[in-house]
Amino acid sequence: MRAGAGRAALLMTLALATACRSRATEAPPDAGHAPGPDARLTLARCDTLLPADQRELMLPGFTLQEERACPTCAPLCVLRSATEKDVSVSVTWDCKPHYAEADLHALLAPTLRAGGEEIPALGRAAARRAPVQGMMQVMTWDDDTPCALIVTWLGGTPEQAVDVARIAVGATRPDSFVPAPPPDAGAP
Repeated sequence: MRAGAGRAALLMTLALATACRSRATEAPPDAGHAPGPDARLTLARCDTLLPADQRELMLPGFTLQEERACPTCAPLCVLRSATEKDVSVSVTWDCKPHYAEADLHALLAPTLRAGGEEIPALGRAAARRAPVQGMMQVMTWDDDTPCALIVTWLGGTPEQAVDVARIAVGATRPDSFVPAPPPDAGAP
């Protein structure tokens, strides 16, 4: 394994931990809007929200691989290039019913407190931050669905993460999501 590949894997792990942890520190849902076990939505498949034509538009020559981020996250869509081996882009969605009515300032607060900056005119609200050199993380909330979109870019030109988020959030449709199974589904 090349040294750069090990660094990329470490940074991807950091990005996933940050994304999952930031969701846990967000403002709790308002009374009466708490999602039940069946209320969470999840992405059915990565190619549903990142169809080939959209992927080619945002990242020409990159291939898509679907991975499981963590037990409570939607599938992680990882895009890699054969020619740009030091670049890795991940996209994931977090869908919660209370996002549709949540206060925009409350949604942005965790990212802004972590040194991020607001991105105007991207979804309902959006912010970006660079947790480490060579990494950009963009989090945006969709206008049409109760979902947050998290894009993490490692290597190359990380500022392109905003462009990827813009295209991906524009392609997000309400019928692209399905109810998530209860947390204990499939447990013996």
